[in-house]
Amino acid sequence: MEYKTQLHQSIWQGMVRLFILHQAGEAPVYGVRLKKSLRERGYDISPGSLYPLLHAMEGAGLLQCRLKVFKGRVRKYYSITPQGESCLQELRAAFSSLAREIFFGNSTVLAKNS
Repeated sequence: MEYKTQLHQSIWQGMVRLFILHQAGEAPVYGVRLKKSLRERGYDISPGSLYPLLHAMEGAGLLQCRLKVFKGRVRKYYSITPQGESCLQELRAAFSSLAREIFFGNSTVLAKNS
């Protein structure tokens, strides 16, 4: 696999996890809605990738799942846990200055360390 493709995939995988934490922190989310939200942002994730990811994040204690009946069907809603909220805040802090530099050319971090 070409390195550029590998880099693209690994960045998207991390961003999807971060997006899920962010969305679950705003309001409870469910798989189909997350899939649609990601597709609207240019990323089409398969159910075979999304649902194991949600289960893994739940298993890691970042999300909690509640079952609700919607139109006669059981739907799993995921909410962020206190551990997930802490993780989200740490990731935001860790990557915000780096992202600003990469995407907006703000290189004050490097200038300070020179």
